[in-house]
Amino acid sequence: MSAEINDEAVPIDRARQFLCGILERMGIAAEVTARDEADKLVLEVACASTDDVQRVIGRRGQVVDALQHLVAKMVGKERSESRGKPIVVDAGGYRQRHIDRLEGLAAKMAEKARTSGRPVELDPMPAHDRRVIHMALANVEGVATQSEGEGDLRHVVVVPA
Repeated sequence: MSAEINDEAVPIDRARQFLCGILERMGIAAEVTARDEADKLVLEVACASTDDVQRVIGRRGQVVDALQHLVAKMVGKERSESRGKPIVVDAGGYRQRHIDRLEGLAAKMAEKARTSGRPVELDPMPAHDRRVIHMALANVEGVATQSEGEGDLRHVVVVPA
């Protein structure tokens, strides 16, 4: 009989090592810590310099999103049939600051839609950003949200109720 192995422990350690290797090749001195949260596995990148943190995040979060995608693909190949928890790569608290900004934008646009009585279209954004907007306004009185458009042009519209 073989001993049971935690299906998440091995992939998250490999994911951490994989991410460290990528950062090293990018010339970024960083430490990566892994933590298992209730709904996700988080790889937190800590850099000594602010410039390195900015390089890890990239313009509008594009680099940290790309790193997360690469790590998820690598770990996905090693996991069993079950998907397990999603892996999130973060640097310098970027993910939470981004969510806070999106929630602030959602509140402003909801107020604008209520006061003007007209729908307000937001700029196109990725699915996870649209989801944050929808969730932020789900229980707000006087407005509803919907996604419109296709592909890279998909965006949220805040509609007064």
